[in-house]
Amino acid sequence: MLTTQSVLRRGVEPLAAPLARAGIPPSAITLAGPLLTSLACLWFVRTRAVVPFCLAMAVIGCLDGLDGAVARAGGRVTRFGAYLDALCDRYVEGIVVLATAAVTGYWLLSMVALTGALLVSYAKARAAMEVAVSNKEWPDLMERAERSLFFGAGLVAGAVVPWRPLGHDLFWWTLVLLALLTHLTVLQRALRARRFIRERG
Repeated sequence: MLTTQSVLRRGVEPLAAPLARAGIPPSAITLAGPLLTSLACLWFVRTRAVVPFCLAMAVIGCLDGLDGAVARAGGRVTRFGAYLDALCDRYVEGIVVLATAAVTGYWLLSMVALTGALLVSYAKARAAMEVAVSNKEWPDLMERAERSLFFGAGLVAGAVVPWRPLGHDLFWWTLVLLALLTHLTVLQRALRARRFIRERG
């Protein structure tokens, strides 16, 4: 949903102008996301320390909005910058899910959820190849910010809450819900894309 993204963007806006004045390239901030995520995930796989990992990913997640804010503050907004940002977002999401699957052993559910997450993005990108669309026309159920918050909260809950409904920890249930909701979002976007293509094609 666009609301969560807007809140995150407003949170990093105060840092944008100083970084732009310092000459920090927005693309460097964008590329730092996958790099820092990879390092955090390697550490997570080795230590299996859930709460510190989620805190680290929350900090790294701020980079997702910071690169765009720096680009706007410095007058360096480009189409390739937006493309690179989207590409790096997919890498970050995939790396986190794979690392978490390695720690928890929930490979099947993780792959179903990750497939849904990647298809959410692809559904919009592929529609844009057929007809003109605007990002403001896609305020859907489980966008990246919502997925990340939901995933992280579920991971922490699974580690610190002893409750195990039907014999499964809360992170297992988080993955079940995430898998269902992401694929529902794909369906939501596919139906919208069909309408756009019929109206504008």
